[in-house]
Amino acid sequence: MMAFVASLVARLRLGFFRAFFSLLLVAIAAAEWAVVAWIAVRLGARIPAAAHVAAPLAIYLGNRLLAPHLRSTHPALRPVMRGYAGFAFTAVFCGVFLALAGIAWTLARLGATPIGVVWAGVAPHARREAFGQVFARGVDAGLAGIIGLFVLGYTAGRRALAVTRLAIPVADLPPQLDGFRIVQLSDLHLGTHLGLAELEAHVARVNALEPDLVCITGDIVDRVETCAVAFPVLAGLRARHGVIATLGNHDFAAGADDVAAALRRYTPFTVLRDERADVAGLAVLGVDDLGLDWARGVPEHPALPALAASVPPGTPAIVLSHRPDCFPQAAALGACLMLSGHTHGGQLGLPIGRRVRNLAEFMTRFDRGLYRERGALLYVNRGLGFTGQPIRLFTSREIAVLELRGAA
Repeated sequence: MMAFVASLVARLRLGFFRAFFSLLLVAIAAAEWAVVAWIAVRLGARIPAAAHVAAPLAIYLGNRLLAPHLRSTHPALRPVMRGYAGFAFTAVFCGVFLALAGIAWTLARLGATPIGVVWAGVAPHARREAFGQVFARGVDAGLAGIIGLFVLGYTAGRRALAVTRLAIPVADLPPQLDGFRIVQLSDLHLGTHLGLAELEAHVARVNALEPDLVCITGDIVDRVETCAVAFPVLAGLRARHGVIATLGNHDFAAGADDVAAALRRYTPFTVLRDERADVAGLAVLGVDDLGLDWARGVPEHPALPALAASVPPGTPAIVLSHRPDCFPQAAALGACLMLSGHTHGGQLGLPIGRRVRNLAEFMTRFDRGLYRERGALLYVNRGLGFTGQPIRLFTSREIAVLELRGAA
């Protein structure tokens, strides 16, 4: 029975990820109408029951027509499309909030009494009316709070950048590598929301860190036509032992062979595709992205065992993998460090307790930051770019500086 349930859950999860973007369009239409309808009712409008069917359907069909033009570069259309996309994205979260509020309202109408509210001596009809007013104002405040957070995310949040500095203890590290400085970049998504002027500033920022090695862990571009324009700027990165790049799922969607060829043509970088590079006494193992879909990675990468076996004895091995899911495998094969990205740290998060809970937790248990297993360390970079929308909430963009240190 347990095996059947596990199999059913796995099939449902697979189906969900495959149909995610189609379901998202439906959810966006429903959420947009929910927000508009709530505001209209609060302003005194009366909405016919039929409108709650016709309006979401019309919005859905309209969104299907608009979707191909959301990334328009036309000077007149671009700000309009970006503004509408921002509204639609914000509406999804407002719609979830309204759905939860609807459940709470239904429970209250069925007799569930809000904690801490004393109704003694109040007539039932007056009690319902008073509760309804308080509840509606609470929903208004909740929607305003969500919208305010998203405005913050689209403005100050999207500009926030952290330079994270970490000491990475490595057992039996050769003395000459003590203090070896690796700067990791990930998920640049060049050409979508990260332009050439900003890229040039990031390049200068990295060079000022005086790295011994720069590692780029995938999702460098979203479209292959960006390569010829952006890669000559990216080629300005400087490090004592050069720059090593691996590819991510967006690079594969753009055309992995074309992106790799462009990197080799326009930059002096070393591109690793299931290959090893020997750098200053380190073995750097770079693997291609083999994700099952946009969300799920592979727990065991087929190229890693052979690559790990090729590492000379006593040589510290560092794995570059766009997705972090194969970290337990890399640790078991003897890697001392693995660098990954892909998750963007969730892009949206909320500080709850001692950590920031974020959307990437639905994708992987390695959502952001530092992890340890079998003496190996994994660092999941929050990335420099954006996917979907140019928004960051409690999840700043990141350049990671990792210094190798000897450890017993």
